[in-house]
Amino acid sequence: MTYLRTMALVATLGLVGCVTTEVTGDAPLMANPKEAAQINQELGIAYLRQGNYALARLKLEKAVDGNPKLATAHSALGLVYERLGAIDEAEDEYRRAARLAGDDPNALNALGVFLCLRRNEPDDALRYFDRALKYPLYPNRVMLFTNAGVCARKVDLKMAEDYFRQGLALDLTSSELLLQLSDVSFQQGNYLQSRGFLERYITTIGVSPAVLWLGVQIETALGDARAAEIYGQRLKSEFPISVETRMLLEQERDAG
Repeated sequence: MTYLRTMALVATLGLVGCVTTEVTGDAPLMANPKEAAQINQELGIAYLRQGNYALARLKLEKAVDGNPKLATAHSALGLVYERLGAIDEAEDEYRRAARLAGDDPNALNALGVFLCLRRNEPDDALRYFDRALKYPLYPNRVMLFTNAGVCARKVDLKMAEDYFRQGLALDLTSSELLLQLSDVSFQQGNYLQSRGFLERYITTIGVSPAVLWLGVQIETALGDARAAEIYGQRLKSEFPISVETRMLLEQERDAG
């Protein structure tokens, strides 16, 4: 149960939060090279947000050609290359952005996400997340702790739990962190703790097939057959065609 892909997309696009999708056209001919590069960066980001990767690539490549020191353009270009399946080129751009940006949490987070997801190199990725987390004034540290925790799940569940708890300390109502903590607690055999986090999540957000299925598993592990049955009945009635419902029905058949 991981959510890094969605979170990473938000984090990467968050690099360019001041740019609007209304920016279109071409850089003015009279602009000097650095001004033209900046305008092409904004155009490229606008096209990226619109999902027009071909035009985004064209504008962002012009931006970094005009000013190779534009860290944001390199990071955005990395995302474009990643979306286009050019993974090696994407990594080059993410790494350039991280080098140029120094300890900027946005660039470090983008590279960390890429390394964890695309390269399956969680240890290397966590070093970049940890560097990003050293910046105390970054406004979205909850996102950094969440991304780090999801990545750490590939390495060590206790480490992942520590990241999630630090994030939750900053935002006690974070639904993402409550669900992650419920799941990692369950995986570690801490069933009562897992139940507590899941109940807080349901109170905050509601249910989904994955949430109800986790509830079945938690209550079964705790030996509360009635509570497990209630979760199971809700799963079958509210989400009858879900994958989780099929797993529950198979489990019930196997149990005889």
